[in-house]
Amino acid sequence: MKLILLNLLAALCASALPAGGHCKSGTTCTVGHHSTKAPAPTTGANPGANPPVPANPSYKDACTVKSYADFPTCVASKSTTILIKGPFTVPAEKTVDLTKLKANTRVVLSGTVKFAKSSKLDSDGPALMSVGGAGITFESDASNPGVLDGTGELYWDGKGGNGGVPKPKMFRTSTTGNSVFKGFKILNAPVHVFSIGGSDTTFDNIKIDLSLGATKGGHNTDGFDVSGSGIVIQNSWVHNQDDCLAINKSSGKGVKFLNNTCIGGHGISISVKEGGIVENVLIKDCVVKQSTNAIRIKTLYKATSGHVSNIAYNNVQFDGITKVGVSIQQDYLNGGPTGVAISKMPITGVTFTNVGGSMAAGSKTKSVHLLCAPGMCSDIHFTALKIKAASNNAKNTCSGINPTPAGAGCDKVGTI
Repeated sequence: MKLILLNLLAALCASALPAGGHCKSGTTCTVGHHSTKAPAPTTGANPGANPPVPANPSYKDACTVKSYADFPTCVASKSTTILIKGPFTVPAEKTVDLTKLKANTRVVLSGTVKFAKSSKLDSDGPALMSVGGAGITFESDASNPGVLDGTGELYWDGKGGNGGVPKPKMFRTSTTGNSVFKGFKILNAPVHVFSIGGSDTTFDNIKIDLSLGATKGGHNTDGFDVSGSGIVIQNSWVHNQDDCLAINKSSGKGVKFLNNTCIGGHGISISVKEGGIVENVLIKDCVVKQSTNAIRIKTLYKATSGHVSNIAYNNVQFDGITKVGVSIQQDYLNGGPTGVAISKMPITGVTFTNVGGSMAAGSKTKSVHLLCAPGMCSDIHFTALKIKAASNNAKNTCSGINPTPAGAGCDKVGTI
């Protein structure tokens, strides 16, 4: 009987163990009155048993673009993350089309992507890169910052989009649905950098560096050209040879341009052509340096329709302005102002609050220039305008606005 009981006890102990006679890794097995925790596995050489942790887990399901040929595959794939992994070069006469991205796609730019010089692409055709879709995020890789290099130095001839060799625009967007572009750099665009359409899109912490164009013939290198609504551009830096910001048309939710720095170009502009509407714009906490102009509203001199309304400039500071500090002009032509304002496009509800800075020396430089067609400018207000003029600057001019806005320094020479 004693032998039988001992055999029965041994059988019961064996049945307490998992199949194979071993406890499962990391679990606790109890045999009789004793508990034993099985040791955790150690990392071994068998990748099947112990898969390695991805270097960046957030990219583990990404479709990766390592060359131009990979773009169509990734756009057509089921993945909602596309990793553009430079360095590589987009061939001449080719453009990158990302206008058919699935909703909520995330595009990560890692490293540098160059665009080889083309001889046929021009500013009327596709941009070198185009992005569209709803809820799109286009961002830099934090560990390997993203750069798009347009090799503009191979195109520049001092003529921009007005002649010379054909030059493609750099980056066109038609995104919607709270899309975001952030954290990457644009280098040496051939002409206009961002051509922004669509709606409800934010551009944050973008660096546009076309500083080389100042000595190499860069021209018409606008930083942000906006023709969309609900557009926010913030915390960005632009060094170029034309408008830092040019709002061509925008209604409804309008445009916000916040905490940006503009260097070397033509300043912050609202530039409206025939029939255009620009309304509900806020320019705030911005700096303009070493530029021809600081702030401009310009409408086509023969415009017969359209309007500009509800525009606010708040805390815009400038330095080293060579032409005009604050300008409203209704005599604009691309080749230069006509000096005659016959526009029928009204400009109303414009406020300048805490705007100021310093002017460069020059007999044609003036702090304020307001030239409106009769009856076309109204409700224009200046508060705390402070501009330090150089000793040889021209007298400020205000024409076509009745009554003359107080605080604008009209007909003064020197500091306002």
